[in-house]
Amino acid sequence: MEVLGVALAQLTGEEVWRALVGEGALRRHRAGDVLLRQGDPGTHVLAVVEGVVKVERRERDGRRRVLAFRGALDVVGEAAVLEEGEARLASVLAISGCTVSVITKNRFTRFVDEHGLSPTLARHALTRLREADRARACYGGSRERMAEALLSLAAAAGDRVPELAVTREDLALYLGVSRNTVSARLREIGSGIVGAERKSIVIHDLAGLRAVACGHDH
Repeated sequence: MEVLGVALAQLTGEEVWRALVGEGALRRHRAGDVLLRQGDPGTHVLAVVEGVVKVERRERDGRRRVLAFRGALDVVGEAAVLEEGEARLASVLAISGCTVSVITKNRFTRFVDEHGLSPTLARHALTRLREADRARACYGGSRERMAEALLSLAAAAGDRVPELAVTREDLALYLGVSRNTVSARLREIGSGIVGAERKSIVIHDLAGLRAVACGHDH
């Protein structure tokens, strides 16, 4: 189960991606930092150079939804920039140490026009929706699927033994299952492999997590 899916750079090619990153100023964030806030105006776009972020939205009734996880070589915040006068529909938070390129609205829209990227961005947005639907449909509630999801996030974070600022509730909301189901699957994986803190998940043993994802005992 691929949690992060296809990144924009895979559609644009490496040369165009590097040029896009060069349009902005690099900024470093720690896990837990809010990078973009729901309701704010779309003044800039973030190109993720390193690390992983989560995209979440607060509904009118107060419910929180985790919409996606995004890693390096992808962009976030472009919808509010491309739609004139639109406020941000979701917040973006770092779940690992992150480096992003902050690209102003004018620079981003000019870059998109110059490189003919509008169809690519539209295709990417559609792909994202399909990825989220597939992640929920394919989860199935097994410990193997949970291990796959965590491996995907760990690989994107780029750390040998990462701590991710993602909670059991975050995983439950994204995968469309209960928090109790996530807790049960993490217990089945084992605390020696994955530790669930109140505000983070720590992967102690990547090799052990890979073995679980492959259906092996640990």
